[in-house]
Amino acid sequence: MKRPTRFPNLRHLRMFMSVCELGSLNAASKGLNVAQPAISQALSRLEEYYEVPLLTRRSGGSQPTEEGKVLWHRCERFFRLLQRGIVLASERASAPSLTQSNHILARLTAAQIFAHISVSHHGSLLLAAKADDISVSALHRAVRDIESNLGYELYTKTPQGLSVNRAGAELARQFRIALRELETAEEELKGSDGTLVGRVLIATLPMIRSSILGKAINRTRAKAPGLDFVVLEGIYDTMLKALRSGEADMLIGAIRNPPPANDVVETFLFSDPYSIIARKGHPLEGKDVTVDDLAAFEWVAQQEGTPIRSALNALFAGRSEGPRVRIEAPSTLLTRSVLLQSDALAILSVRQMALEVKLGLLTPLRFQTPIGGRAIGMTMRSDWLLSKTQLFFLENFFEVLGEEIEGFTPPT
Repeated sequence: MKRPTRFPNLRHLRMFMSVCELGSLNAASKGLNVAQPAISQALSRLEEYYEVPLLTRRSGGSQPTEEGKVLWHRCERFFRLLQRGIVLASERASAPSLTQSNHILARLTAAQIFAHISVSHHGSLLLAAKADDISVSALHRAVRDIESNLGYELYTKTPQGLSVNRAGAELARQFRIALRELETAEEELKGSDGTLVGRVLIATLPMIRSSILGKAINRTRAKAPGLDFVVLEGIYDTMLKALRSGEADMLIGAIRNPPPANDVVETFLFSDPYSIIARKGHPLEGKDVTVDDLAAFEWVAQQEGTPIRSALNALFAGRSEGPRVRIEAPSTLLTRSVLLQSDALAILSVRQMALEVKLGLLTPLRFQTPIGGRAIGMTMRSDWLLSKTQLFFLENFFEVLGEEIEGFTPPT
């Protein structure tokens, strides 16, 4: 996560939340033991920052505007997630109590948050300082301040310099998730006039070829040209990590059922049956293929433990020898390349290779025994609150799936 050039003052956000909760600047002033003019100035700066009115001020008190309610709700989630991270990251026998974590949270600054995330991301304090173009001493001071504030160790000395320990890495992950709330709040406030703006962050697996996702993105942007998309693609473990770190808000692809982490939830979308795929003109093309026929050829496969590799192993169950896997490749593009230039075989979804099959480059072999398939779905963080932007994309995505997948029913 790159350090932003502008960011709201956390102390100002706390003051804003206090006014919303207590109903007046005067009550917030007493509750926070802060002079009322200081709160008024903080609120003015927040309204300048977000460029929307956040409070309706009356003689009897102050109430959040519709825009203010959006920010208030996201701020509550932001600070709650920060507090959760402070507690959960601790590896001490006794984690900070609720009262202790409140005190820690009150002293936490945005500079400390971004300094810690940067050291975690870049692997060392020195590399983080270079990437952020700040002095090593300034960064060192920030990370030591946060460690002193929390009361437990976040860093360790390595030959490469100061880097995060396991607790520090977990805290950085929790911080990134929390920051996504304020990013989303800013996007929602920019679209308070009814327009849809902001970014949709999607992690995807080699699922059903990029054509369906691409079609959904194009359809969404045609209706809401102010939206931007960031799409990550990779193997399941890497994309799940991106989702759980706030780098993506949804993961689309094969689900595991149950998911391997307790902080994500899966939504089933449709079943995607497997086929045995070979190049056009393969010696087995057009034949009623048996397992003995398949055993004579080499295979391109995903690594052990993946659903598609399990299907391949099951195909050869009971035989003295398993499939001759010569290439393990999580990449669909690499698998495609190998298949096109050899007699190797692979288990894939026809949807993954729909374009190649349509162009006559690859073909599914005639193998009568069902070899299973993948459950395709969507994985999200269990505590994530979808924005209007993300909901709008999902409406279009489900619309495209309804056109492409026979019998598809959108989840409720």
